[in-house]
Amino acid sequence: MNERPWHLTDPEQTLRDVERLCPFELDSVIVAAVELGSQKVVDARVAMTGELSDDYAGSDLVRDLATDMVPERWASGREGHGITHVLVTVVCRNGRVVFTSRESSWFRAWRYANHFRGAFDGDVYIVTPHGWGGILDDRAGFEPALRVDAVTGRGSA
Repeated sequence: MNERPWHLTDPEQTLRDVERLCPFELDSVIVAAVELGSQKVVDARVAMTGELSDDYAGSDLVRDLATDMVPERWASGREGHGITHVLVTVVCRNGRVVFTSRESSWFRAWRYANHFRGAFDGDVYIVTPHGWGGILDDRAGFEPALRVDAVTGRGSA
């Protein structure tokens, strides 16, 4: 068994799959449910646009999303302690691919969400025009990235 099962096998591919379901747009925050066994993205939704007003509001928001997106713990048997998914957060913003207080607020929101669903609280990924990066697993890349026209508001020709 993986020592850290909440780490994605191929985060670059997972982010591409998330973007297919829920296009990356400036200032959007996306929550995605990934099935642990297959690493398939089974759901992705825009949690909000902008920044969290406080961690408590964020906890309520992610708890509700987890409840909608992931089965109850033990819903598919007792193997694996009832954990069948990992929930990842994608913060789409301008700037460098570095950890900021904005991403930290999402970690705190998940920490206090107490959703009791069959899912690990996974990584918070940053997607900018410069590329993407994970906070917990330290992997990063140039693609996928936030499209420049999404950042500037200009359409492509």
